[in-house]
Amino acid sequence: MPQLTVFITFKVDPNKIEEWKEAHRPVWSACAQEKECLLFDICQDPKEPGTFRFVEVWAKDRTWFENEQMTKPYYATMFPKSEKTWTAPPQMEFFERDGEASIYRQEYLDVGTKMG
Repeated sequence: MPQLTVFITFKVDPNKIEEWKEAHRPVWSACAQEKECLLFDICQDPKEPGTFRFVEVWAKDRTWFENEQMTKPYYATMFPKSEKTWTAPPQMEFFERDGEASIYRQEYLDVGTKMG
């Protein structure tokens, strides 16, 4: 089964972080409901306020992600609200999971919410 990992970095005006989160929360929830979404996590750079990295793992390939997932209607309502908070355009990177060193501790999972 293919597993695509998507890293998206957002640079947000530190004074507009809450506005940015408000624009994104409905999409985070919607993505978590997609059966192809295996993991959705958000990290913030502690040294650079307003820099966020999404880590998403999908049970499909990049073609599916670009042609199917990114065309979902909930993105269309998010981007106009989110864009006003950016200090730079988002950067998106695509990787395929190797699996050989996919190791975790339960504590990693304990701070999240189980999907579906």
